[in-house]
Amino acid sequence: MVQKAAVLTQTGGAVTMRPDGGPATGEPVGGSSATGVTGPAKQDEIDSDLPSQDMAKEFYAKYDPKEVLGRGISSTVRKCTEKNTGKEYAVKIIDISGEKTDNYQAEQTKRDTIREINILRMCISHPQIIELHDAFETPTFIFLVFELCKQGELFDYLTQVVTLSEKRTRLFMKQLLTAVEYLHSKNIVHRDLKPENILLDDNLNLKVSDFGFATVLGPNEELSELCGTPGYLAPEVLAVSMYDNVPGYRHEVDMWACGVIMYTLLCGAPPFWHRKQMQMLRMIMQGNYKFGSPEWDDITQTAKDLISKLLVVDPRQRMTARQTLNHPFFKIEE
Repeated sequence: MVQKAAVLTQTGGAVTMRPDGGPATGEPVGGSSATGVTGPAKQDEIDSDLPSQDMAKEFYAKYDPKEVLGRGISSTVRKCTEKNTGKEYAVKIIDISGEKTDNYQAEQTKRDTIREINILRMCISHPQIIELHDAFETPTFIFLVFELCKQGELFDYLTQVVTLSEKRTRLFMKQLLTAVEYLHSKNIVHRDLKPENILLDDNLNLKVSDFGFATVLGPNEELSELCGTPGYLAPEVLAVSMYDNVPGYRHEVDMWACGVIMYTLLCGAPPFWHRKQMQMLRMIMQGNYKFGSPEWDDITQTAKDLISKLLVVDPRQRMTARQTLNHPFFKIEE
């Protein structure tokens, strides 16, 4: 195999490769989540950087924008209230004017956002996928109105509790895999599954969010774009970005990410980590991880077996979402 150069850029944890080697687009907002509550905002943030009412009459006719929940390079997430119902939502306001980025990024952001809208509309009403309630486009901004997940990101929840019991992990993973199975049944690949892109509602039910890197696969189509978050990238994503004459990747990359997430939930640390990023990427390509920390002493062999069948370097040997849901780990009665 001939190694080729790949420009790996990182923005807020996520990475993507741009053809001209310039800065990446599709950055996460507020630590990745677009619709989770990330903490209280200052009162003076409510009116700062808001598009004028003349520029977004349709949005302002239906919603009152409130405090900031998160910020990205070209987008801001705010709480908002629907005027007719008084119900709270989260609105992601995306700047496509090119004033904060270059024209290439602005056009790419617009294309990515339109693709994200179309994918979310394919997933309407699935209980484990974030609901897109409304969308508006102006010449300079796109407004995406989502359900508001007041419990925030799974990442923040995990930070508070450090590790999850197998019972709680089973619940979260079953909900996640149900969503992934649904996406794959529609030929949708998420490509950036991670705890920061999973939100929790008031009842701690899981919601998959942030479809900025998601795409719909055509028949027999293989993908070659380098995008995602380093610690969750599947080996085949790295391989296709580094070598010529290797096959592209498909929906199996999401199953690898599910394995990384499950491992992290159970022990509070990711399976692939090194202070030197290139060393970490080598660990991923070799499938080099261990159940070595003391946290694993009390974890059942059944849970470890499931993880080992997801973190398989060869995507052809990796379990599908349906196969994973039928694994003995999910048959245990509490």
